[in-house]
Amino acid sequence: MITAIIIDDEKNNITMLSGLLKNYCPQVSLVGTAGSAAKGKELIETLHPELILLDIEMPYYNGFDLLRSLPGLESEVIFITAFDQYAMDAFRYAALDYLLKPVNIEQLENAINKASQRINEKTSIRNYELLLHNLDKKETEKKAIAITEKGEQYFIQFADIKYIIADGSYTHIYTDKRTFVSTKNLVDFEDLLPRTIFCRIHYGHIINKKYILKVQKGRGGIALMKDGRSLEIAVRRKDDFLKMMQS
Repeated sequence: MITAIIIDDEKNNITMLSGLLKNYCPQVSLVGTAGSAAKGKELIETLHPELILLDIEMPYYNGFDLLRSLPGLESEVIFITAFDQYAMDAFRYAALDYLLKPVNIEQLENAINKASQRINEKTSIRNYELLLHNLDKKETEKKAIAITEKGEQYFIQFADIKYIIADGSYTHIYTDKRTFVSTKNLVDFEDLLPRTIFCRIHYGHIINKKYILKVQKGRGGIALMKDGRSLEIAVRRKDDFLKMMQS
């Protein structure tokens, strides 16, 4: 069983979540609830739950403030929110789970199952640091993404990614310092990375416009990168590439 607590300033939400956990997530043992972040901190320090279902938007002291006040937190967290897209991107970059209100049963079950796996593997604790880092950074280039390679997790700033190239069932992420290999496919990175900086110019690669030296003319064109690499621009992606370069 996974010990869990709910932190939410709305009693109705606590009642609803408690019922959903009881009826659909039998692997979870709810050991406490709190109606504020301050009370939630007391519960965490007293009960040391394995899982926290945490509302973000609470008065005076919100969910992010709570995380900042608990350095070294070892609990898994599922965020419950009606927050804006800015925060949604931060969760995705850090590979952390969130649920939008009203909570969908299937999404709750999926989030609980993934949390259970991470609790067993102890793989996501540092991701909270990445989440808070991204929330604190206003400039997109200073934000970072979580990448897993051979069981190890790395946080890579967008500004450091030169280009990403597909290679069969693997994807190579090229940075100034080294190349990372991911089992995620190129579509996953295309969906995740901000299009103000990155553009998929070909079925096999995505580039960061910061690292383009010049563009050679052609049917689609060739992007010459600052490190000497030449990357083809597909004809059907040329318009999107030019729009990104002009933005």
